[in-house]
Amino acid sequence: MSQKRVRAARRAAGDQASQSRSRQTPRQFWTSWQGGLVALAIVALLAGSFVVPKLTASKQTASASQHGAMPGLATDTGDGPAIGSAPQFNERNVVTGQTISSQTLRGQKTLLFFSEGVMCQACLQQISDIDQIGDEMAKRHIELISITPDTPADLKQAIDQYGITSPMIADEHGDMSTAFNMLGKGMHADTPGHAFVLINRRGKVLWQRDYYQSPYRTMYVKPAELLREIPTS
Repeated sequence: MSQKRVRAARRAAGDQASQSRSRQTPRQFWTSWQGGLVALAIVALLAGSFVVPKLTASKQTASASQHGAMPGLATDTGDGPAIGSAPQFNERNVVTGQTISSQTLRGQKTLLFFSEGVMCQACLQQISDIDQIGDEMAKRHIELISITPDTPADLKQAIDQYGITSPMIADEHGDMSTAFNMLGKGMHADTPGHAFVLINRRGKVLWQRDYYQSPYRTMYVKPAELLREIPTS
């Protein structure tokens, strides 16, 4: 065969292959090697769209951790109120029957004690023993107010049994404990642990500590030890 005829045959074969590709169905395309390459490229793009945001979020989280939490942001469940915040409340003192609220406490320092109440004998003993150092508390101008998840009737019975004289609030519906973010880290999911919150004369949270959490892991703190831990200013 002459060179002219060879070139003509090649052109004819190329035209036939081109027409064959133009008639190729979508299914045939995706099963071909060209379709496979396109599919791999699409998968890579989709994977990148998920990975990149995760990496960005991870970097943002690490940055926030390095610089510390922003003041006033909510803490994790059960971690108590943020320092500086001042949740509002309006409750009744079961000991005297009088109203006790964030407004009536303005002008004095207050130590709020959130506990499991009548189901925890050590918690009630804690309140009674702190009452015994009332003179030391008075020198620091601090009043103890205890909050428990009990009904007023149950709490009144415990008050009489332990001879408690400091104010007590029956937070049976958990409103105050929720406002102070105290629920979720005690022995039961719907009760506080063994937590103290110090509020200053202007109604701001100065200090807080849950002694049921690590490294303390206790349901009773010696009153003298507690006084040493409470900030004096």
